[in-house]
Amino acid sequence: MSLSRNAYADFAAVGDNALGASAQLSDTAWLKALLRFEEELADAAATVGAVTEKQARTARAGIADYRAGLDVEHIARAAAAGANPAIPMVAEIKALLDDPRAVHFGATSQDAVDTATVLVVKEAAGIVDKRLSHLAGLLRELCDTHRRTPIMGRTLGQQALPTSFGLIAAGWLQGLAAARAALREAAAALPVQYAGATGDLQASAPLGLQLHDALAERLSLNTHPRVWHTDRQPVLAVAAACARVCSALRKIAGDIVAHSATEVGELREAHPGGSSAMPHKRNPAAAVACEGYARRAPGLTVTLFDAADTRHQRGVGTWHAEWQPLRELLAVTDNAAARLEASLDGITVDTEAMAARAGKCRFEHTDELIDDILERST
Repeated sequence: MSLSRNAYADFAAVGDNALGASAQLSDTAWLKALLRFEEELADAAATVGAVTEKQARTARAGIADYRAGLDVEHIARAAAAGANPAIPMVAEIKALLDDPRAVHFGATSQDAVDTATVLVVKEAAGIVDKRLSHLAGLLRELCDTHRRTPIMGRTLGQQALPTSFGLIAAGWLQGLAAARAALREAAAALPVQYAGATGDLQASAPLGLQLHDALAERLSLNTHPRVWHTDRQPVLAVAAACARVCSALRKIAGDIVAHSATEVGELREAHPGGSSAMPHKRNPAAAVACEGYARRAPGLTVTLFDAADTRHQRGVGTWHAEWQPLRELLAVTDNAAARLEASLDGITVDTEAMAARAGKCRFEHTDELIDDILERST
């Protein structure tokens, strides 16, 4: 039994790409992030004078002991009664201590769960960003190498007019760079959640605001919005950015598949896949897998946007509905990017096949267009 699927490492995670962001998105990682929130909260409370240093050390020791024996399945079962994992975890940590005052000081369970989610999402987004950076490098290489490689342009599935393959690759880069920037911005803006039961910091008054900001600093998270229990804009920003990344990845992968068709033969992956029934086939398997992962993003994103419809000071099932799809969305984004890396790395560009259909091609503005995209896609 599990709070959500804990095997994020799947068929995309192979070779040098093993696990990727997946290890940061598992239930175990999520619950450990929740414990990190509790540790840093205890120390932040001591820093502002809400608890003593001794009480903070006691809390840290208890949390460390609890982490050492962390049992995800036990927590999943125990969480059912209160509908979130923080309730049983905090109760069990406090039961280990003679003086538990510094544990969960002034917090509500959503503070712990939201901040834990933010921590794993921010870490995973950083991993995705590194992968997208490598993808951008591969695309830049295609842009520069094939500035003057003629290829037949196609509109509505039909041959149109000749263009440059380097310019096509630049178009891929342009979309990916914009989506990557959106994800970086959304991840960098992720805030701490610490506001107490009804979002007014009363349980930690008169030091609530100081404690909130001290906790944010310790966790390297933003301080604003200060309270977002029912304002899910930080979640929506990440979800929308991931959807944009997956859209950009799908565009590239789809074009690779189209250019790899037997009767076209303009692109070939370095390690094409075969067929169990047709041994002659050389499928663009990595690009196909990229499409498969990326196509899951819209559905996950819709779930998260629907969950933003909250009531009063605590979402009724809506907050809970975010936990699995948000992490899953980061996972499929990373996996889609990983498979596109595999598709583009070492891809064969058949310039003769391209030129045979294109004939003469004019390149008057090609360099300017490519250079402009390269300059803007940093």
